[in-house]
Amino acid sequence: MDLKRLGEILYETTREYRKGAVVERSAGAVMDVSEVYIMPHVSEAPDTHQLVDCEFLEIGVDKAKAERLKPDLIEVLKGYPEMDRFIGGPSYIEVGGVLGDQSAAFRLFALMKVLGLGDLITPGTLGINGQHARDMAGNGFIMIAPYREVFAR
Repeated sequence: MDLKRLGEILYETTREYRKGAVVERSAGAVMDVSEVYIMPHVSEAPDTHQLVDCEFLEIGVDKAKAERLKPDLIEVLKGYPEMDRFIGGPSYIEVGGVLGDQSAAFRLFALMKVLGLGDLITPGTLGINGQHARDMAGNGFIMIAPYREVFAR
């Protein structure tokens, strides 16, 4: 899998946007947690970006640029190391491990959704919101279901 080319595609077509404050604090069972989101707020996304909600953050996809790079993206993704796992619907944790970056996994999932290459599954798509949704997402419940016919070798 050509990770360098995938990185170029993600960089050119997607951006991360935070949903809340730069620093969010919450009380955990064992310790308090502070999460820092050093990225622009979703309200700052340009009109050219189609926004995709990935629970923790939103990903903006420049659809015009993405459409132009769609054939390249498909070709790169056909080199995924374990295609059966990929087509089976991996979580952002698994794909992040392959890519070396969970943020890249979110960006990839959003890009695939906007380009019609797969379905994004999040707690929100099942109608689950609030802390329960964040807990589920933290445990890996943000997945992509790639369309088999696109990626079959």
